[in-house]
Amino acid sequence: MTVLIVERGADSGKRIVLAQFPITIGRDDTNSVVLDDEEVSRFHLRIKRRGRLFICEDLESRNGTFINGDRVLNSIIQNNDKLLVGSTEFQFVTSEPNIQLTNEILQFDMILSEDLGLKGPIELGRGDQPKKFAPQRLNQLGVMNQLTTDLKAVKEVYDLHGNIVVIHDFEEASKALLKSIGKLVPSANRAAFFMWSAPTRQLVPIASRHYRRKKESFVLSQRAFEDVLARKQGILLPTEFSPHVTHQGDTRLILPMVYNDETICIVHLEASSTESSLSPKELDLAQALISRCAPSFENMLLRRELDAWMLGMIETMVATIEAKDTYTHGHSERVSRYSIAIADELKLSRDLKKLLLISALCHDIGKIGIPDAILKKASMLSSEEYEEMKLHPTIGSDIISHMPNAQRFISGVKHHHEKWDGSGYPDGLTGEDIPFFGRIVALSDVFDAMVSGRAYSGFMDQSDAISRITEERELFDPEILRAMIRAHENGSLTLKTSTANHASDQIPTPATSTSTLEPTKHVPNHSKTKKILS
Repeated sequence: MTVLIVERGADSGKRIVLAQFPITIGRDDTNSVVLDDEEVSRFHLRIKRRGRLFICEDLESRNGTFINGDRVLNSIIQNNDKLLVGSTEFQFVTSEPNIQLTNEILQFDMILSEDLGLKGPIELGRGDQPKKFAPQRLNQLGVMNQLTTDLKAVKEVYDLHGNIVVIHDFEEASKALLKSIGKLVPSANRAAFFMWSAPTRQLVPIASRHYRRKKESFVLSQRAFEDVLARKQGILLPTEFSPHVTHQGDTRLILPMVYNDETICIVHLEASSTESSLSPKELDLAQALISRCAPSFENMLLRRELDAWMLGMIETMVATIEAKDTYTHGHSERVSRYSIAIADELKLSRDLKKLLLISALCHDIGKIGIPDAILKKASMLSSEEYEEMKLHPTIGSDIISHMPNAQRFISGVKHHHEKWDGSGYPDGLTGEDIPFFGRIVALSDVFDAMVSGRAYSGFMDQSDAISRITEERELFDPEILRAMIRAHENGSLTLKTSTANHASDQIPTPATSTSTLEPTKHVPNHSKTKKILS
C-alpha cells in the first residue's frame, strides 16, 4: 500500500491511498488528489510508478514542487520522503522495501533476477495447505510445532546455537550459521547470508557456503527478498516459479532473521528437491536456529556500528590534526598501514590488528595540544620548544583515554617514541618494558619519516630505509624489525604515497639525541654528524 499523509495544511492528518497510477495533484477537480490550497496550481504534479520506483514530476507549477526541501522537476520519491505542494506538506509512505543491492553482490558471484514468472510469495509448507511460518513464534523452542518436538532435534539446535554464540566476529558467526543450517537441512546444496541495513535500505552479502556442488553463481530474486522484508516471514520458491534456477529441481528458500520485530539478516538457501524433499521439520529447525541466533547477531551488528562510529571519529580527529599541521598530511594513515603489514607478518589475531590500527591512526593526535607557533615553525626549534613538542605522546594518551576500551590501544599513542635501548620518551622505557603496540608504531613511524621525504635530502628508497634502520637495530624490537624486513621483501610495505611534496625537508638533530632515527620536527642543530627524521 502507498499513501500520502497530510502533515501540514487544511486536511492535516488525512491519509490518501494511492491505488492507481499515474496520479495527479492540483486544485482542478479532474485531478486524482484535489487540494483546496490557493498556492497550488490547477495541475501541480504527477506521481508515476515504474516497476518498484515512484517518480514525482512537476507539471510546470507556479510555486514548484519540493521533496525534503529541494525543488524538483522529475525525481524519484522514496518511503518517508516529505513532499511540499504549495502550503500543503505530505509524507509519502509505501510498504515497498525498495531494496538497493550493493555492488558487493557482483563480487559475491551472484546474479540478480526479478523472477518474472513468480506470481506471488508461497508460504513455507508443502501440499495443499501451506502453513504460516512467522519466525517470532520460534524465538523459544518450547513453542515449536509438533514436527520439531523431537528431543534429539531440539538438542541439535541447542548445540549448534551454543557453538555459534561463542563467536564474536560477525562474518565468522555468519559462516558458522550457514554450516549449521547445512546439518539441519541435508538436502541443501548451497546457502548465502545477507545483512539488511534499514537506514540505507541495502542488502549486503556477508557469507556463502556450498555444501555439495562446486562454486557457481547464485540466482537472487529481488522480489522475493522484498516480500520477506515486508512480511517478516519466510517464503519458498519451488522450481516451477523460478525460471532462472541453474539446476532444475532446485528449490529456493528465503528465511528472515528477526529481532525486536525488525528483520536484521536474511538466509538464502537452495536445496535439491529431487534427492530429498524439504520437509516441514527441516524448515522449522532451520528457522528455529536462525531465530535463536538473532539476539547475538544483533549485538554483533551493534558492535560493528559502534566500531565504525569510533573509527569515523578517529579519522575526523586525525584529519583535524593534519589540517592544523599539513607537514604530516597522510602520515597517520601510512603509519597505520605499515603497522598492519608488520602485524600480518607477526600473525596477530584480527582483534589485535583492529586495535593496532586504531592505535597507529591516533599516534600523533596529541599534536592538537601543541601550539601552532611550535607546530608550524619553519625554522629550527629551540631546546625549550623541542621539550614542548615531546609532550605530544602524553597529550595524545590523555585525549584517547576517554574513548571506549582505550586501555587496549593507548600504548601506541603514548609510547611510539620509546626506544629499545631506553633513549626514547616520554618514560625512557627499555626493551620489553615498552608496550607491544608502542614498539610496532615506533618502527612504522620512523620508516614513514624516511620514505615520505620528511628528512634527509629528498626521500629515501624503501630498501635504503630498511638498511638505514637495520644499521641502528639497537633502537627497535628485534622481532618486529625482522617482521618489517619480511614485509618489505614480500612487497606488503609498498604504498602509493605523495612524497614529492616533502622531498626538500631536511632537519638537523639536537645534541641530546643519540640516534639518527628520531621522527620529530625541527630542533636545534648541535651536531654535524647526526640528522633527525621529522
